[in-house]
Amino acid sequence: MTKLCGLRERKKQETRLALVDAALALFESKGFEAATVEEIAAAADVSPRTFFRYFAAKEAVLLAVHDEEFARLLAAVDQAPTLAEAVIGAIEGDHERFRRVQELLARTPALHATFLQRTVEQEHQLVAKLLPPDADPRQVLRTRLLVAASFAALRVAVEDWLTTPGADCADRVRDALSLVAVTG
Repeated sequence: MTKLCGLRERKKQETRLALVDAALALFESKGFEAATVEEIAAAADVSPRTFFRYFAAKEAVLLAVHDEEFARLLAAVDQAPTLAEAVIGAIEGDHERFRRVQELLARTPALHATFLQRTVEQEHQLVAKLLPPDADPRQVLRTRLLVAASFAALRVAVEDWLTTPGADCADRVRDALSLVAVTG
């Protein structure tokens, strides 16, 4: 039974990645608004019904990549001594899908509100993770400001990374965090 569960999970993950890659390719070639769920499903060799088992809408494909990066940050927070080091640790490595999503966001103003809302939700999640249960109001304020400054630095660094040929994302993030002195 374990092998069957492992195979089933692997197949689900493969289908999900095929849908993400197909969606990104179509969004890049046709534009986000012009690409349809039917086209995404066909490109991934699945039915539209299968698409909707994985994603509620086209936006959800992009949000899934965004959420994966945030999950990396949450995991890095547990390992790093400071928030700045956690952010840098989460951003290091291969982030091709993340780059593609960020480039699509830059070209698709209709998605900005959705992603801004998700980012605000993620800020709140990170603040909750960082705060002890008995935090005093000043500690809450400090943590909220620290997280907000970190996210702002990250956003600006990613924008810079996207527009600077040959730039390294982690280096840009490291520079941005040091400029706003986010060390907590």
